[in-house]
Amino acid sequence: MGESQYDLTIPESVSNEDLQKIALDFAREGGDLVRLPRILGLSEQRWEEYIGWLRARGQPKFADRRYPILIPKTSPTNYISFNRALNLRQPGELTGDWHFETSFFGYPEGTYSHLAGPNGLVDTTPTLGSRGVRDMGRRIAGYGIKAYDGPVWVANHYRAIADKAMHLLQGRCSAEVLPACQINDWMWSQEDIDVLVEEYLTPLRAQIQGPRRAAFDQWLPTVVYGATYD
Repeated sequence: MGESQYDLTIPESVSNEDLQKIALDFAREGGDLVRLPRILGLSEQRWEEYIGWLRARGQPKFADRRYPILIPKTSPTNYISFNRALNLRQPGELTGDWHFETSFFGYPEGTYSHLAGPNGLVDTTPTLGSRGVRDMGRRIAGYGIKAYDGPVWVANHYRAIADKAMHLLQGRCSAEVLPACQINDWMWSQEDIDVLVEEYLTPLRAQIQGPRRAAFDQWLPTVVYGATYD
């Protein structure tokens, strides 16, 4: 089977439910979900509408281990990021979030993890490339989460925060993009903050233009160690 069977266009009016079935079959056959919108001839706007529907439908109500999230095919430039990446860690890592159960379990059957990268929710590869993206396939398999054979590429906690900030900035031109107090919940030392700012957030500025760059420039100096919720 494979991707060749999907070398056709479908109408923009296709239902989200039918589009989900196509995407699920496509992924099960080893297809690259990043390429699916182009293969189906869907506009970027229609695909974003579908992704928004999928995200809303996929919000977990509780951590039910009968329904683990599904992991699509990933690569060093199309990878798991955001809160899910913050809840995956290598041995010895103390940074990140601590809500693993609700990040990976309790989703409706057939729900896929969103990716970052080209055609993903956000793309920071123009400035960061694959920096901080590592293979965590064995760790994920150990939790009983379904993934395809081969590597499962996941952002480290610094890259996940950079992706998250960029994604939030796309929706609003505000200096209150991601409060530093929240970042301090994920970063445990001055060294952690220094790495985040110097190696991830500062280079990211080069791909931000217009009012969003102004907002980013106001926000970046607020990302300091010890910020509180006061």
